[in-house]
This record gives sequence, structure tokens and C-alpha cells, in this order.
Amino acid sequence: MIYNTVVDFIFNEHGHLISQWNESLLSSENMQRYADSISSKGAPLGNCFGFINRTVRPICRPKRNQKVVLNGHKRVHSLKFQSVALPNGMVANLYGPVEGKRHDAAMLAKSRLLNDLEEHAFSPTGELMCFYDDPSYPLRIYLQALFRDPPTAEMMAFNRSMRSVRVAVEWLFGDVFNYFKF
Repeated sequence: MIYNTVVDFIFNEHGHLISQWNESLLSSENMQRYADSISSKGAPLGNCFGFINRTVRPICRPKRNQKVVLNGHKRVHSLKFQSVALPNGMVANLYGPVEGKRHDAAMLAKSRLLNDLEEHAFSPTGELMCFYDDPSYPLRIYLQALFRDPPTAEMMAFNRSMRSVRVAVEWLFGDVFNYFKF
């Protein structure tokens, strides 16, 4: 009970720092620093400052309303979360949980993250900044993704280099689930 009370207090007092646009973490200077860091690791996108991903977390089958949480793609009852990872290992934005059946694009729209990007995602020089995402999200100027088929040799090289730096978002989810298994 003490643990839950402390977690509730922390979320109520500081939850806005990860569920809304955090100006101190995502200032234009910091976004440029993150983009430079990602670019220095061999990423061809010079304006990419973070990685967006979603995760599907299995849950026990509920007695009622099973279809609401049934994820047809993974074929499990689940809850979904959406996260934005920065190259420094911080979570810049977290949205969820939502029902397991919800499509990733619908979750992105409901999170209002695209609106925040349109309003705030600019470098100090005014250049548009973007997230790199997996192909389940819609392609937008603020959301870049790997090239889909049929890729040319250049497109395949781009995909390989971006995959190698994008693995950071997978590590972040892995750390969260290892440390907080319950």
C-alpha cells in the first residue's frame, strides 16, 4: 500500500513531465543536441531527435469485454503503450495504457503527440525536427520511417543505418519491463 501511494503521488505531481510536452527536456537546443548525437552514430537523418514505438503487454483474459482488449495481430489479450525514447535514455513522452485492439495510428492520434510536434519540434535555426518510428505509424513530416518495398540499394542502406540507432527504444522498453515486472 505504501509503494502504491508513493507511485500515485509521484505520478500526480510529476506525471505531466512524460505525458505532455516537456519544454525543459524537449527545448529546441536539446532536440538539436539529441539529433546531433543520433547523427554521429551514423544515422542519415540529421533532424531526427528521438524514436517512437509502441509495445503490447499481454494481460490475463478478462471475464467480460474480452474483445476490447484482444489484440488480433499478437493474438493475446493486452494493453498497449506508446513511448518516445531519446538518445540519452530518457522517456520524452508516454501514452497509455489503451485497449489491445486499438490500432497504432489511432493511439498516436489520441495521444495528441503530432499536435505537439507541429507546435514545438523545431531546431534553434527553425529546421523541422522529427521522430523515427516503426512502419505501423503513418508517415508524416514529423514522423519518418524506414522505406517500404521495393527498396533500392540506397533505401536499404538507409534502413540498415536507422535500424542500428533505433534499437535504443527497444532497450528502453526492455529496461522498464525488467525492472518493473509487476
